[in-house]
Parts: sequence; C-alpha cells; structure tokens
Amino acid sequence: MRSVICGMLLGFAVCAAPAAAAACPPNPDLRFRVPESVSRPAAEKLCALYAAAQARPPMPPLKTLEDFDRMNAVIEAQAVPASQQFADAMHVRSVRETIGGVSILRIVPPNARPGRPPLVYIHGGGYIVLSARSTQVLPALLGKALRREVISIDYTLAPRGNVNTISDQVIAVWRALLASGHDPQAMGLFGDSAGGNMAAAFTLKMRDQAVPLPGALYLLSPGADLTMSGDTVATLGPYDPMLQPQNFITYLNAYAAGTDVRHPYISPLFGDYSKAFPPTLIQAGTRELLLSEAVRQYQAIRGGGHEAVLDLYEGMPHVFPAMLPNTPESDTAISRAATFFEEHLRK
Repeated sequence: MRSVICGMLLGFAVCAAPAAAAACPPNPDLRFRVPESVSRPAAEKLCALYAAAQARPPMPPLKTLEDFDRMNAVIEAQAVPASQQFADAMHVRSVRETIGGVSILRIVPPNARPGRPPLVYIHGGGYIVLSARSTQVLPALLGKALRREVISIDYTLAPRGNVNTISDQVIAVWRALLASGHDPQAMGLFGDSAGGNMAAAFTLKMRDQAVPLPGALYLLSPGADLTMSGDTVATLGPYDPMLQPQNFITYLNAYAAGTDVRHPYISPLFGDYSKAFPPTLIQAGTRELLLSEAVRQYQAIRGGGHEAVLDLYEGMPHVFPAMLPNTPESDTAISRAATFFEEHLRK
C-alpha cells in the first residue's frame, strides 16, 4: 500500500524516511538510478524510496468530485500516521486552531522561544491532496532549526477550492496574524512544490492588495510555471523518479478553474518583479523536472532587482528535505533555509 500512496502523492512528505537499504543494486531504469555522487545516508533512503516508486501502479483517473475526495481520504488515512510519527519523534506539538476563519495547524517545536513571530507554511500536494496534518515533516524541521512555531494553513483542496478561494484563505490567515500585532517583516512565508508556487504567487496578490509583505520567502521545489514550458520538463521529465507529468493537466485544471494559467497568481514566474518583493531562497534538486522553474523563478526575481538565492542539490529529487530527513543533503538545506530567514527577518 505504501508504494500506491507514494505514487499518488507524487513523492511528497508521507514517503519520507523509508527504511534504509543495506545496498542499492544497479537499476537499469535510469529514472530510478541512485547516483554515486550523493551521500551514503541519502543513497540508502533513495534506494528504498525509488523501489517503492518503481512498483507503484498508474494514477487512477480523476473525473468527479467524488473521485478527488475518495483519493484524498485514502491518502490521508496512510499519510497522517506517518507524518505524526515523525513529529512525535521530534517532540513537536501540533495544535489545530482557526485563524482568520481558516483552519490551521500550529506546529510548536520543543525549543520554540516564546514571543517570536511564527513562520507561515503552505503545504504541497499538487493542489489536490494532503493537509496540514499529513505534511508536518518540513515545518517541524524548519521550526526546530529556527526555534519558532509554524502556522501550517489547511487550505481547501482543489477542486473544492481553487486559486481564488485558496489565495483568499492564505491571505486571511496572514491578515489575522498582522491584526494580532505581528510584524510582517519578522514573519517568513514558505512552501514546497505547489505550496512553493502559492507562497510566491500569493505574495504577488498581497502586494497588489497593499497587504504588508513577509520579511522573506523560502520556496522548495516550486512549481512556478503552470504552462509547463521549462526546458527540464522535457529533458528531465523522463528521468524524474517521483513526478508524473502526464497527470499534471488534471491537477492544474482543478486548481485554475478556468483562469489563464499564465496569470501571476497561478504561475508566479510571470509576475511583475519591478515592484516590491521579499528576499527569496529557492531550493531544488538536479533530478526533478521542475528544476527549470526554480531557475527561471530565481532569474525573474533577480531581474526585478530583488535579492534571491538559488540553492541546488546534486542528485536530489522533488522536495528532498522532507522526503530524506536526517541526511547530509536535507540537513544542509534546512540549515541554509534557517540561516536565510534569520538573516532577513526583523528581530
């Protein structure tokens, strides 16, 4: 069942930390090749992860609202225990609350310093699956590294929600945090995959609405261009071990709900970066088809005259810090994200 869930999740955090393999035999399928250039701990976890991914069946067709609901229910039933187990092992406390009329999960690491403004997290899941409770790995790691609590937003998944309703929910949470007295320049916003897309896109929407912007952004493997026109969609697509581009159109249609996918609130790559935008850290791996989107988003922000850092990792797949926790690559990525926030968020 785990391989089925990993396939449905496109390799998101519920597939994290598979049991280490004693050895990883050569794989004739280059898509699931574990390169010798990665660390041994990462190679062991990748071997198990790729074995599960290689065995997964095709994604079932999603045509009706009930199909989406059914798939997400199955995924949540498997994902939540794994996510909670990881959080418990880190002694992280998770509290469900409502902020600005939106459901959130307050993720509090054991070393959180009282009075520090929170980080705000938008989870991934291809816009159609996962929840705040099933994606605690990345916010738990980053929250502990920064000694801050994390507000993980439980937005309404597509197709029940769409870019308009979800962006309104995220901005409602942000406005409520501001209304409670938090300094926006002391709060960071981050997301992975679809959540990385939304973190950038909704920052553009906040700017257009004259809402005070976050002090800094962290985008992990962001899907910045929903037209899927980047070079690595074609060149790395056949070799991406986790993402299945043939399914993207289903997710994107559900999320866009008829809006032009080139709109900056859907594809932040096409935003206007000549105006204000926060310092941004972008991380990705060299084995993901969205690599071009990370590169192009970085160039767009820098082209507008703003600070951006592009931090790439050899041989790493999509959203690798959450999938391969406690490896040198993940530890380095989390440490750099924490340092970036510390350097850019107002004390």
